[in-house]
Amino acid sequence: MNGKELNKNLTLFLNHLDSIKDTLPMVMLLINPHRTKAIKEFQDFFENNVEEIENESGEKSVGFKYEEYNVFQRLKKNSEISVLSDKIIPESLFVSLISQYDAFLNRLLKILFEIRPEYINNSERELTYSQLVNFADIESARDYVVEKEIETVLRKSHTEHFEYIEKKLSMTLRTDLPIWKEFIEITERRNLFVHCDGVVSSQYLKVCGENQCLDPEISLNQRLSIPIEYFNKTYNVLFELATKLTHTIWRKLLKDDMKEADRRLNDVCIELINSRQLILADEILKFACGQKRHFNDLFKNVFVVNRALSKYLNGDKDKAMKIVNEKDWSASSDDFKLAHLTISELYEEAYKLMLKIGKKGEVSREDYKTWPLFARLRKEDKFKETYKKIFDEEYTIMDIPNRPIQNLIGELILKNPELQDKTKDKVTLEKTTKPEEEE
Repeated sequence: MNGKELNKNLTLFLNHLDSIKDTLPMVMLLINPHRTKAIKEFQDFFENNVEEIENESGEKSVGFKYEEYNVFQRLKKNSEISVLSDKIIPESLFVSLISQYDAFLNRLLKILFEIRPEYINNSERELTYSQLVNFADIESARDYVVEKEIETVLRKSHTEHFEYIEKKLSMTLRTDLPIWKEFIEITERRNLFVHCDGVVSSQYLKVCGENQCLDPEISLNQRLSIPIEYFNKTYNVLFELATKLTHTIWRKLLKDDMKEADRRLNDVCIELINSRQLILADEILKFACGQKRHFNDLFKNVFVVNRALSKYLNGDKDKAMKIVNEKDWSASSDDFKLAHLTISELYEEAYKLMLKIGKKGEVSREDYKTWPLFARLRKEDKFKETYKKIFDEEYTIMDIPNRPIQNLIGELILKNPELQDKTKDKVTLEKTTKPEEEE
């Protein structure tokens, strides 16, 4: 058996995460002008049509013409529900992030039982005779047991979910997982929004206190919120947790499928680098580099180079150099040598190696145009000259489509330049750029 279903499940979940993450700024950007308009219309009406009245006892109230009552009520409600969007939309999408994680875990447990049928064969769950006779065959009965087993597990806490998987795998999963505390706080906060309108409960305080993830400034009956920074942190935590959990299970149970596991893990890392989620990319690459086993040295070297690259693109050249210089690349293939030279900013030597690699070597035309490794090198005139010598054509920029949220932000800023600063404040979106725009 291979890890196809594991990869399919993880990819589906990560796509859902990206969709929800992009939905928040898209919705808020679209709603903002209408909310502002609704608030202003109510304020203008109040200022122009409402009078302050003081009775004989000195009590103050407001008054307006009877025929304007319906207008007043409508404008007041429009303003109130528009203001609520700042609260409801982030909270609802935050809850959706956790719901998607729970769905991911449901599917992961089913795959786990498919890979290791003995995990469910040892289940102590009992079936009555009347239940058994309703099944067409033993497989149907087994599917029913799996379904009930998973239902029982998912009704428990997120801590118990991991304890269950650890017991099945006979290994610990949380020892080297710094985000575990953040994950527990996130899931407990989700429970508050589902059951308590975000108001801190004694259960939240108890669980977070036991897991050492309680913010000392949070107290009983305080109402919590979902700032954009917290929302993005949740995205990062769930992304990291699901990726590490999937690939730990993959490597533990499907040792003969290591090549595909390495390849798919690298795909995740490259996508993060391409979308400029460099801190998250570095964390996943640290996990990838730290694996006890890789399919071969080629994949191990790929992870090392890409981790150095994530540091380099994030402006941490010293750490990038330290990572890439820990290995002797002299016996490696030319693409790794070129990566070493490029990260080391030894551009003249890199140009010579480009010519040596040539047109049909280990670095292709598309690599030169799209590989983030060459982000800064592509700005150099000599790079373009060298590219022309190799491929006998002018270097042209490869047009990579933006994500919808980028197009939306761009369109809004073109129409309203003053929104540029506001989007920086209200929208946290990792930079995804075309090659010639990369820094």
